[in-house]
Amino acid sequence: MRWASRLKDADRMFLIGALLLALIVLASALAPILSSFDPVRGTSPPMRAPSAGHLFGTDNLGRDVFVRAFAATRLDMMLAVVAVGVSLIVGTLVGAVMGMGGRSKVSGFLNLVVDSINAFPFIVLALGVVAVVGPSVPGVLSAIILTGWARYARVARARTAVIADADFVNAARLLGYGRSRVMIRHVFPNVYSESFAFALSELVIVILAIASLSFLGAGVRPPTPELGAMISEGRIMLTRAWWISVFPGAVLALAALSIQLIADGYERMTRYA
Repeated sequence: MRWASRLKDADRMFLIGALLLALIVLASALAPILSSFDPVRGTSPPMRAPSAGHLFGTDNLGRDVFVRAFAATRLDMMLAVVAVGVSLIVGTLVGAVMGMGGRSKVSGFLNLVVDSINAFPFIVLALGVVAVVGPSVPGVLSAIILTGWARYARVARARTAVIADADFVNAARLLGYGRSRVMIRHVFPNVYSESFAFALSELVIVILAIASLSFLGAGVRPPTPELGAMISEGRIMLTRAWWISVFPGAVLALAALSIQLIADGYERMTRYA
């Protein structure tokens, strides 16, 4: 009954991650709306230490760090979900075409593109795209999508190569179904389930990448609240006002941890169920 014990651990891990993520999402949605402090304009004395009036203190411009941190979390998570969602759909479709295409010229060209993109470090390519598009919300989103879809294509290609020789796929071919119907009705649903599990774990990397781009000055432009930019702004004042960087960093770490717990729990549940 070892598998049953592991399944219970996976359920517990998934539940803890889901509850933690729900709290973060709720705070991200309500804090900027219900608070009287503006996340963009400073309305309080600058560099005030954490207190009952300012739970995370204020930054060097008198902006409430608590409100800004959760407004930034909302932006980062929205960008990550959109980027991962688009990359997942595009990459899985391309990977399925590659896996079913055999040695056709189209499949060979797609393989070359995917392998070329995956050969470079993700953050380096993202920085290159942002340098061309420009540091902004659309620029960050474009950078993540244009450099991220290839990883899903690689996963889908490997999975499709296995499913393409499965008995149920061969049976569909013997029944006279065309390649498009076989791919859409039989191959893609089985490939997508594995790609979705990969996307959950990839969501953590994407959130950290968005924050990293802004930390390096190549992401979301100020004064728009963004976790990486907030950490970068406060790093030169750590000895005088540590809370400016520490609290946004803690929120980023908790968001990444919650998503990682969900991804690990989901992966284990699908493995042992």
